[in-house]
Parts: sequence; C-alpha cells; structure tokens
Amino acid sequence: MKPAVNQRFRALTWRIDWDDLELGNPDVHDKILRRADSFADACADTAIIFGTHFRWDFLPYWPILHDLLSEISSVLKERDIRLFDHHSATLVHRFRSREERREAMRSKAHHLPWAPSPEAAEDWSFHGEKLNSWRMIDARTGGPVWIPQYYAEQFCINHPGFRAAYAEYLKRLVSETGIDGLMCDDMIFFGGFYHCSCKHCRKKLHFELPDASDPSFWGNWDDPRWHEYLAMRRDSIGEFLETVKAALPPGFPLMSCNTTGAYGGNSNHCGQSIHEFVRGDNIINLELCGENLTGSCRTAEISYQAGAAGKYGRPVIVIGYGSSSDSAGHLWAMNHLAGLSTWFSPADGRSLPGKIRSLLPDGASAIARAFRFEAAHPDLFSEFPEYDCAVYFSETTKYETFFGSCETGASADYRRLITELFAAGIRAETIFDFPADPALCPCVVMPSVLVLSEKEQSDMDRYLASGGVILRFGPDDPAGFPVRPEKDFASLDWLCNQSFDFYDPPDEWKELRPGLWYDPARNPRELFLRVRNAMRKDLPRVHAPGFAVSIRGNSIHLLAMEYDLEYLNTASPSPRIVRGAKPKDCADRIACSAPVSDVFCPLGGSAQIADNGTVLLKDVPMYVILKVRREETEEMKDDPPSLKLRRTRR
Repeated sequence: MKPAVNQRFRALTWRIDWDDLELGNPDVHDKILRRADSFADACADTAIIFGTHFRWDFLPYWPILHDLLSEISSVLKERDIRLFDHHSATLVHRFRSREERREAMRSKAHHLPWAPSPEAAEDWSFHGEKLNSWRMIDARTGGPVWIPQYYAEQFCINHPGFRAAYAEYLKRLVSETGIDGLMCDDMIFFGGFYHCSCKHCRKKLHFELPDASDPSFWGNWDDPRWHEYLAMRRDSIGEFLETVKAALPPGFPLMSCNTTGAYGGNSNHCGQSIHEFVRGDNIINLELCGENLTGSCRTAEISYQAGAAGKYGRPVIVIGYGSSSDSAGHLWAMNHLAGLSTWFSPADGRSLPGKIRSLLPDGASAIARAFRFEAAHPDLFSEFPEYDCAVYFSETTKYETFFGSCETGASADYRRLITELFAAGIRAETIFDFPADPALCPCVVMPSVLVLSEKEQSDMDRYLASGGVILRFGPDDPAGFPVRPEKDFASLDWLCNQSFDFYDPPDEWKELRPGLWYDPARNPRELFLRVRNAMRKDLPRVHAPGFAVSIRGNSIHLLAMEYDLEYLNTASPSPRIVRGAKPKDCADRIACSAPVSDVFCPLGGSAQIADNGTVLLKDVPMYVILKVRREETEEMKDDPPSLKLRRTRR
C-alpha cells in the first residue's frame, strides 16, 4: 500500500522563547503576526512548536502556555497554516547540581529547560497521583532512571496512572489551544536496555525479571526470555500510542519522533520500532540530526522510512536542521527524491549563542525558495517514485539475533547496500514484505538475512514461484555466530564495535533453486551486474554522473551528491555551521531515454534542452527536475557517443 498522495506537508519550526510567555505584552502579539506572515510568504502550510518541550515541567504554567498556543493557532488559521504541538510526553528535567542546571540552560536552550526543585517535584501531582510515582525504574539501581544526555528522569509508559493522566492532558491541550496536530515525543525507553523494571513492566512478562548482574539473561540472544523482554518494550510503545490516539479526536494528525530503524543497535537499545509506532501514529516521522549536505549520507534512513510509508499507507515528514538556504534546500530535495515531506528546523532554533543566531537566516527565509516552488508545481511532486528493484530489510534478523542487533552486523550491510545502489544510479526500494506481483518488482536483494520467520519463508517461496528473482548474500544461518557481546554488555561498546571478522566465506554466486541466487560474502562481487540484469527494464534511463536520480510518472528528479561546503567563520566552540554549498563532480549535461518537454532548477543554476534532446546545465544546479513523456521512451546506450559528459570541479 502506498501513502496517501494528498497528504503532503511543508512544515517549519515555530520556536517559543522565554519572552513569548509574557502574555499581554503587545510586542509578543506583534511578533506572532510577523512570524505568521513570514510563514505564509514562504508557502509553509504547517508550523510545529519547539520549546516548552519537557511539558510536565511546565505543569503550573499550562494555562499561560495554552493561551499562547491558542493565539498562535488562531493567527495561523487565518493564513491557512496548521499548528502542530511538539512536546516530550515522558521526560522531565531534574538537575542535581548547579553545573548541570547551567549546562542544560546552555545546551538545551531550545527546550526552555525549566524544572522544579527536588522538594517541589516530590509534591507535584496531577489527576490524583504524584508525578514521581510514574518514574521509570533502573534494573541496576532499583531507583529512578537517570538520562544524562538530557539531565532527565522519565515516566513509564506502562504505568496506568501515567497513561490516564497524559490522556487527560491531551484532551485539555486540544480543547484549550485549537492545535491541528501533535508530535508526541520520547515514548521510547531512552535510557536503554535496563529500563524499565517497575512493577508494571514486570507484570507484562511471563517470567521474573532477573537481577541486572545475571549474565545468563541480560544481552543473551540465545535466551527466549531476553527476546520476550525486548518484544515487551516494543509492544509497550505501540500500546501507549494507541492510548494517545484514543485521547485525540478521530483522525487527528499524530506522529512520534523516530530516528529510523535502519540501525539494529539503536532499535534494540531503546525499543524503537516503526511497526509499533503506526498502531497510533497516522504520520511517520524521521529525524535527521546535523546538517547533511551530501546526496547519499542519509539514504538508508530515508529509504527505510519510505518503505514503512509504503507498507502502512502513511505519509512521512522528515525533520532536518540547517543554517542556510543551501542546507534547507538540500534537505527538501533529498526528501522529495524519495517522495517524502519536509519539516525544516533552522539552526537558529537550536542551542546556539545569540551572536551566532543573529548571523543566520530565519527558517522561513531559508526554505522559502523550495517551498514556493513546490506550492507552484504540485504536479511535479504528487506522483510516487518508481524503483528498479527492492531491498528486503529483515526485522526478524534485527530483533532476534545478536548479529542483527549490532551496528556492525546485518543493518550495516543494508545501509551500505542502499547507499551504494543509490550512488550507482540503481533505484532501490526498501521493503518489509515480498512483492505480490513480480512484474512490478522483478528483483529483490536480501542483504545478510540471518533468519526468516515461517511466514517470511512462505512469502519468499510464493514470490519465487511467481517468477521473481532473489539475490541473497551474506550469512543465512545463525550457527557459529555469537549470541551475546564479547565485551561487557553494560558498557555498550559492542553496539558499534563488535567484530564479525571471523566470517570470511568464499565470494561465489550459486543458483540454489530457480530464481534464488546466493553468495555467502557480506560484500559480494558482481552484485550490481546481477541486479542490472534482473531489474525492471521499462523505466526511462538517465545518464547524469554525480547526480542521484528518482523517477516519477511524468517527471525525473536529480540531486547532486557531493559538495564543497563554506562554513560560517565564528570563534564559538559550537559545531561548524554551513553557510553555503556548491555541487561538485557533477555532469554538465543529462541524457534521458524519454523525451524531455521541460526542465526546472528549483534551487539555483539553470538548464536548457538542446536540439538533440540532451539537457545542458549551467552554473551547477543542485536539484534538477525533468518533465518527460514516458510513452515515447526509447532505448539508450550506456554511454551515448554523441554525449561527452564532463564533471564540474570547484
């Protein structure tokens, strides 16, 4: 199933600052009006709140905050812009020292990091229960969970009192503010494997949770109890989001922060699973941290999320951060290459010193060029991408084996494959189920699928029997693979550093049965040649070295993959801030087997159609869109002699 075509978003962060809470100050109202006008001028259709993030810390001030959100919502509605609230459902700042308090105020300024004193926190209550009674419990200490990266404690999503209280808060939030959607954040087990061991989590297990010092259980993928424990945490997130969904009006837009399931360790460590999120969420989210100005660096994360969108029929909003029109435009183009929507959050909305923030463009002006083009040309973005082949992501391997749970294991092979296919100009779709119709997807690549469930095996057999081709590589048998970390489990060093160097089989392709080819090597030779021989042949062919290519029904999108970056010159110890980006190592012309009727360069540069049908590029455009006539597609040689492609270097 494909995501709904008409659910597209052009979203911008709406940051709340301390002085915005000065209700009654006419300057605050004027600021709201000016910002709303800038959002409308940039053709944004959705604003999403940043600030007052750890919402339970603002409990005494909810009436003031809701009044502010109501005013923002009302002003935006006059401009046909939706307002989504975005807050942490479970995390609360708790500072144990003056140094922690000051560091949180510096590094988490975009949260508006406010917290009660320990004495006040002990007495705070809501919905007839004390907030402290909801806290997650650490299996190692028996005390409240502590999350150092946020200077925070966390409420347990399995606590029935907390679930009821949060549902009550959401009803109040919606009725008092007029918001149009919600991003419910931080419902995962942020602290990791030892969280949570409260009585409500233990009650969901069919066994007594062992002591944290018991090495026969913790981190032992050979123990069925360990599988049950990990599955319980994933299921708890799905249950909680069903509670959230039930507290909201029917069909209310809902998403939750997701940093992709393309990493086995991250998914297992915090219990994150998009397949559980969709039990409540009707929008899929992807957060891309940092500025990512290369065309292939986040390909796997985006492909994974796009695959989930296809499986569940949900739209995807990708949040990314940037400090210039180049970084904003690249994020937007990278998302559209996979048919996803953009939520741009400017770097000035993060925890940067005021002197640096003053040097950066606001979010609306940074993304305006891209959003305006999208709004003016909806036909170029309404069709779904089409793919040459598919890559099968094995959730069974990720969750049920130690090899799949390490960042150096199965998911690493998936990420490398997606990135390399992308760079080679082969359009590969991530799938979680074998295709029903091989005519639409004649080739499936299976990277390092160590185990298959009975249903997966049956579906694979059906696909092969229908004429599909499978190229499976890497280990396919858990025998001989470790079932637990070689290093101390609690250290977490194994997540990114576990070695599987002992596995060194011969690199040789064999046809095990009609249509099923297998090579035991983790990075086999001749893979791309075999993919090209088996993939779809009916799609237009494009020759444009240095560009990633996405094909839609009647348009072809191309994005430059490599850049020379210019950084803001500051004396601050903050991370380097991208001021501008120039594409490099790109072809200066494009050949396409389908006739090109029009060409666009939404983010700068220019192009024209030559008499021989090729597209000539000028001033090195970052993003190029071709309108084509698919019904007239012709054969095109791999390297047309009439087209001498040159690469631009800067």
